[in-house]
Amino acid sequence: MKKFIIALTTILLVACTVKMSTTINSSDILSNNNKALMVDLQVYVMSCSEDNIENIKREFEKRKITARYNSCGSKNGFDDYASFSLPIALVTNPEAPVPVENGIYFFVSNDTLSLRTSKNFASMLDATSDFGSEKVNISSISFSLVNDGGSDFKITPTIAFVDEKPVFMTEINVPVFSKVLIQLPDVANKLLEQSDAAFPIFTFKR
Repeated sequence: MKKFIIALTTILLVACTVKMSTTINSSDILSNNNKALMVDLQVYVMSCSEDNIENIKREFEKRKITARYNSCGSKNGFDDYASFSLPIALVTNPEAPVPVENGIYFFVSNDTLSLRTSKNFASMLDATSDFGSEKVNISSISFSLVNDGGSDFKITPTIAFVDEKPVFMTEINVPVFSKVLIQLPDVANKLLEQSDAAFPIFTFKR
């Protein structure tokens, strides 16, 4: 798994906080095929100036990362953010080709879904980097878990917010054709800024 290198990290260098969200299907977790997931990223910037947006784009290009710029805006007249889309990997079979080499990726092993980071992911968050001394952090990681299978999908989160409610080692049933919103706690966000970190999100029953 060491071959996974820089991806999501690049945008962290030019902003204070980043929010990450995506969607994962239960069929993909249970599959033996690796998959690329499209991730929505909100990169909070000082302003929606053309220079700021171009700086972020250049960081992607410098590291040969394909990312699509969507738009830049603000919430409630404050907190300007640039919206990007890029793929990250969901790895269910370490022996199979990985569709995207990223610094952050989902990994399935022993009926557990984890979120992992590489060494480069953490090292590029270093305050001594060329991009200034401000500490950069992941402020939010969330995803919608969609049960697209033929039976209920039972999960037991390690510690997470499920549909905005805190859950700790409690089995959750996701009925067929339904979904739940899973948001990782702050402790997970901070952990994933460290080198070779892994956060087990939930175990599941096949």
